[in-house]
Amino acid sequence: MPRRSPNLEGTLGKNPTRWRWGDLHTATFRNATLGKSGIGPIEALFNRGPFPVGGGEALVNATGWTTGSFEVDWLPSMRMIVDLGNLSNSLTVHTTGQSGHAYSPHYIDMAPLWVSVTYYPMLWDEQAITAAAEAHLQLLP
Repeated sequence: MPRRSPNLEGTLGKNPTRWRWGDLHTATFRNATLGKSGIGPIEALFNRGPFPVGGGEALVNATGWTTGSFEVDWLPSMRMIVDLGNLSNSLTVHTTGQSGHAYSPHYIDMAPLWVSVTYYPMLWDEQAITAAAEAHLQLLP
């Protein structure tokens, strides 16, 4: 029987058939300004995760980690598939959301798509953009 790492057994249990890479390999999205403030409530407000992710350094969807931990410390923040023959067929996704406001529903709403390697359409023409708009902001002098 092959020898197993006591560290992995301590973390994931003694049954290797139940081990999952995403249980070790996770991504936490930390706010660049306040995410490492050392103040727990502030970090809890601005940071999101951990999210289980797949991947490794030698893949197209590469994710990496430092020695001693499997926590992701670099990843593709945006992925896209562009159809140069018809831009309306193009797809994209990025890691977090469209808002930098921690209380916005769009602060982290794209993370589940990014984690599951799911995409949404890139909108190129005004009609498609208007049809998909959640709201309109009109600025008046």
